[in-house]
Amino acid sequence: RYALTAHVEMDAEPKKKEHRKRQAGPKAKKKKQKNENEGEKHRNVKAFTFQSAVRAERSVRRMLDREAKKHHAPVVDRAPLELPPVVVAVVGPPKVGKSTLITCLLKNYTRQNLTDVKGPVTVVSGTYIL
Repeated sequence: RYALTAHVEMDAEPKKKEHRKRQAGPKAKKKKQKNENEGEKHRNVKAFTFQSAVRAERSVRRMLDREAKKHHAPVVDRAPLELPPVVVAVVGPPKVGKSTLITCLLKNYTRQNLTDVKGPVTVVSGTYIL
């Protein structure tokens, strides 16, 4: 009966296994060829050339079409035909005459009598008072 003792430092982390390289298959062959050719050329051959002539032609044509479209774009008058509506809020403490003011405004603009004001009231008028 033998007792095996190992001296292990508690502060050191256990060493992890390294990634195993591919030994066979198409990916391994490709990497092997890449490593063999790496000594010959140290630059990317396809970096400054077109991958596809058809795709390059399409992108140039599209860019030119966009430029032509900007020159022939119709000029649209974006000014509104009508002025935006004026929104007025009547706010105040109770019993100061808010409802009385609204009924007087309605009488002036619509020529109708409103007995009691409950909820929002919309008045559409053709003239603006500045």
